[in-house]
Amino acid sequence: MAQEDKNEALEEEQKSTEKSANTQENETQKKIPQPIALSEQQADDIEHFLPKAQIKKLLAGPNDFITLTKTSTTSNSKGVIILLPHWTQPATSSRAINFLRNTLPDHGWTTISIQPPTKPINYPSIAEKEIDSKKNNEASLKAYQSKLNQVMISVMKTVQSYPGIFILVAEGSNAAMLIDLYQGKAELEKIPQPSAVILLSGYMLTTEDNALFAKNLANTELPILDLFLRRDHHLAINNADLRKKAADKQMKIFYRQRQLINSTTGYYPQQQLLTEINGWLKSIGW
Repeated sequence: MAQEDKNEALEEEQKSTEKSANTQENETQKKIPQPIALSEQQADDIEHFLPKAQIKKLLAGPNDFITLTKTSTTSNSKGVIILLPHWTQPATSSRAINFLRNTLPDHGWTTISIQPPTKPINYPSIAEKEIDSKKNNEASLKAYQSKLNQVMISVMKTVQSYPGIFILVAEGSNAAMLIDLYQGKAELEKIPQPSAVILLSGYMLTTEDNALFAKNLANTELPILDLFLRRDHHLAINNADLRKKAADKQMKIFYRQRQLINSTTGYYPQQQLLTEINGWLKSIGW
């Protein structure tokens, strides 16, 4: 009998200990804050480390976003170059955007670098059925394009206060997103088109979306410089030929594609990049 009482006491003590441990674990979990979005972290870093004079917040619908502006340092101002990084990169992306942001003002351009909206969380879809996957991808990209459309409209209102032409430099998946938007989405407010577009390692994450990217690029009347790297994201390399063939088929004028030689995957050789851009702009009259 005494042994049974002792066993019961031990069981009660064990239950009490487990309950206390679970309670403590739950309390600890409640105190751990959820991680903030990557784009918010990047925006916080920009506001903390960069000069306040370069930072300007603009509204895109109900939300604001960061732009970084550097004005032309020459007496002859050519216009504005808008820099839009890949959707996982900050406005100070070191792959190419930050170099252009800091260098182009010495060549007569005012630069406006944009902190892009957060990448669609559910893209590409992992649904088992192809029809469900396509629907999910379309919904994710539609929501993202709506945000990007509002961002670009807001930026264009700022650009119109500067003299000269304006050119867009877009990187990665945002290159494809903008070409699609410039082709026109009936349900979205139309974005004023730039004088020319420069694409840096453009690609999407599905076969269907890369095919649409190539089709839209071939059909747009915008002059386009399409750059990618020897050591690049595999989708940027694999789909470059698709865009070139689509452009050739449509006999697209003012289209040039170049592959640049780089040493670090995804990073553009700075002086070669600048030479390609300046050479192409001169070839089309700027």
